[in-house]
Amino acid sequence: MSPAVSVEPLWRLSGIRFFGPPCKWPAEPFDLAIPPGRTALLGLSGAGKTSLIKVLTGFAKPTSGSVRGPARIAWAPQDHGLWHKHTVRENLTLTGASAAECDELLEKFDLGKHGKSSAGILSLGEAARLSVARALAQKAPAIVMDEPLAHVDSARAGKYWRAIRDHITRTQASFVFATHTPEIALAEAEHAICLREGSIVFTGTIADLYENPASPELADFLGPANWLTPDLAHQWLGESWDSARGVRPERVFIEAAPDGPHTVGGSRFLGNCAETTLRSASGESHTFIHRPAEAPRTGLRVRLRVLLRAVTVFALLALMLTGCKRDGDTATIAVKSWRTWMLPTDGAVQPTPRSLTTGPHDELAVMDTAGRVLIYDANGALLRQWKMLDVQFGKPEGIVWLKDDRIVVCDTHYRRLVWFDQQGHVLKTVGQHGKGRGEFIYPVGICKDAAENLYVCEYGGNDRVQVFTRDGEWLREFGTPGTGEGQFQRPSGLVWHGGRVFVADAINNRVLVFSDAGKFIGLLGAGADGKSALTFNLPYDITLAPDGNLYVIEYGAGRLSRISLDGKLLGQYGHSGRGDGEFATPWGLVVDSRMRVLVADTMNRRIVSLQL
Repeated sequence: MSPAVSVEPLWRLSGIRFFGPPCKWPAEPFDLAIPPGRTALLGLSGAGKTSLIKVLTGFAKPTSGSVRGPARIAWAPQDHGLWHKHTVRENLTLTGASAAECDELLEKFDLGKHGKSSAGILSLGEAARLSVARALAQKAPAIVMDEPLAHVDSARAGKYWRAIRDHITRTQASFVFATHTPEIALAEAEHAICLREGSIVFTGTIADLYENPASPELADFLGPANWLTPDLAHQWLGESWDSARGVRPERVFIEAAPDGPHTVGGSRFLGNCAETTLRSASGESHTFIHRPAEAPRTGLRVRLRVLLRAVTVFALLALMLTGCKRDGDTATIAVKSWRTWMLPTDGAVQPTPRSLTTGPHDELAVMDTAGRVLIYDANGALLRQWKMLDVQFGKPEGIVWLKDDRIVVCDTHYRRLVWFDQQGHVLKTVGQHGKGRGEFIYPVGICKDAAENLYVCEYGGNDRVQVFTRDGEWLREFGTPGTGEGQFQRPSGLVWHGGRVFVADAINNRVLVFSDAGKFIGLLGAGADGKSALTFNLPYDITLAPDGNLYVIEYGAGRLSRISLDGKLLGQYGHSGRGDGEFATPWGLVVDSRMRVLVADTMNRRIVSLQL
């Protein structure tokens, strides 16, 4: 392992103490080093965020201590700080920005029609946008913003955050901003500083605060988490932990299981997650926040028997350290270039990609968490997009592109398949809720064979693969729920090649191999004893590349693996994180004809393109 590189802090604060307005807390003195990059200041109202920002920008002095920071700073204060006697345009030109730069900023922040108006007559939302635009116009190496865009209507805020992000990326400026919104901090920051009652209670990376909070109070800074003590982990998960841990909702899985040890006492939908109370055989109960597994109107059915699983960062690290069971070191997949891009916003929301597939000329079709199908050309330019029929009950997963240009989507929470033409018109739907032929619980993965028969995997207590013609006629099914041979626990992705179907069996952490007639062949990479020599951590998707190898993306390990068709591990790339060469709960992948691996890097809210 190479030694850590020392980075000189952008700001260094020593012996700082706040007392007096706007901070009312007589806190103890603290030291603080703020690194270059993107840093979010988090805390409740009155915690000291604005006081700290004023100290950083030199507009206020702390009660005690010293501050050393960058020589030139651009600032967007909470009260916007506009020059009201000047016009909107003059608020930009007076910073030294050129006419072309002013025109560009006015357009990006939808202020062009107000250019000649006095800044003093703007609405709060318009003033907030101008304040941000003026800070960017200064082209300073360090930019500080106090709750930027807080007064902007939610339908357009995402667009303006994208403008900030583009500026920071292009100019390589450092960015410090205060926010109350976990989603904004997760999407925009690398580092976090948490304040409570005028004191610093956390400094570190956003990833560490999210994945490994030291207490329930710290976990709350970035949204809901399940705080499990060793006793609770033993009781509900059957695992032995040496310390308490915070487990985020997307790492908690509640799956229907006829012989499950717990029953559902109640469940309700909360938007991006669900809250479910489980009861043990001894009558005790505990409430878990998890990724939704049922329609939001009903939640999980009361008295349903379930199995509970939690994947913690400790388990991820252990698997990353041990890797696959093999002789010698695993080669790193050689990557010639790394490129990322984010999806267009949906109102104020920055959706994340879930499923990917390619078209006949390397077009890319993306399913996202806004329930949209987005079509990109081979160079990554967005061509068109459309929404699913309905997304009230949940968002779809799984997409495939047919040779006649029809696109088929697994409409997961509506228990059906939907055929679209290239303009997004619905051509047909197949399926309904049930366990019979052509019925589904939660269809999530889809692939096609040489004849374009469709293989669809589903989970939710009836985990199996069903096979249909390209036009939706039912042919056969194979696989059952469980942990044994030919059984699944949340099959998430699958691919066909040469008469075999390879299925990513996520919860069981393995890849199963079947004949396309449905006969179980074995585990990918199995030895003479029938056991696989490959170790996975929540394999969520699998695809075949033009080089004749399989590629697997692991939701848990944040890792891409290249595996031969006979199960030999040929190389790996990436680990969990938010930077280049890192993935956070990646959901899907595809490899195009140019050997570009495209990954739905879900928690990082981006698509990653790796040129091999």
